[in-house]
Amino acid sequence: MILVALAAATAAPRPAPVMQPSAASAIAAAERAFARRAQSEGQWAAFRATAAPDAIMFVPEVKRIVPALAAATEPAVPVMWWPATIAPSCDGSLGVSTGPWVRAASAGVGSFTTIWARMGQGAAQGYRWKLDHGRTTPRLIAAGNTPAVVAPVCGVVSAEGAAGREAAYARLAASVAASAGVEGAAAFARDAAADVIVQAEDAMPAKGPANLPVTRFGAALASGHSDDWTLAWASRALLGGQPGAHDLRVWQWRGGDGWKLIMYETIGLTGLAK
Repeated sequence: MILVALAAATAAPRPAPVMQPSAASAIAAAERAFARRAQSEGQWAAFRATAAPDAIMFVPEVKRIVPALAAATEPAVPVMWWPATIAPSCDGSLGVSTGPWVRAASAGVGSFTTIWARMGQGAAQGYRWKLDHGRTTPRLIAAGNTPAVVAPVCGVVSAEGAAGREAAYARLAASVAASAGVEGAAAFARDAAADVIVQAEDAMPAKGPANLPVTRFGAALASGHSDDWTLAWASRALLGGQPGAHDLRVWQWRGGDGWKLIMYETIGLTGLAK
């Protein structure tokens, strides 16, 4: 249910939730621990052990974690991966991690994206993944030891606070939904950040709205948001592609600039025109 703005536009500004300094590093640590677990316990065992109860995978159709891995057998050599870029919410309740992967057994390379949500209380609190998918790339993606951080604007905002951010996102989502099957990425290119990360199969990651592909999207598959409404994500089916073709959109709050698309990914489509 969309909340109504709680204060008039003339109300005095008040501080928004301040980004937790440890949020990005904690999400990076969760991703690295996930990757290490795959090497020590088995790839799919690590996926099961670190997943949220409602986590989804694409195999290739979207499925919850239990049925998605029901028939999965452990590979002799697990895939290796590490985070290169982290996008957290201000409150640290949600984050996105992306970076390269390597499959040594077949010399395959690509990139992955993981949506992380903070769950639990007290000593049991930690991050669990909600969505995980990946794609191949023509060559290995370079990544340093310290992931880059794409940060939201967490300073002083209008008195509407989270309710205002939620309402603004609802308007944005409604506009995108109204274009389903028609415009695809063109429906939100105007709201993309100047450094939006664009990832597609068999292509190296690119940055900038000019790299957004021409797509036509269909039914909504999954979505989520941080508790403070400074980070949100959504996935839709893509039309005209392979079975299970889908996209992933990650939106981040940028203060006076409103919501900005910071990541757009496609799976199941190749050779898309720009």
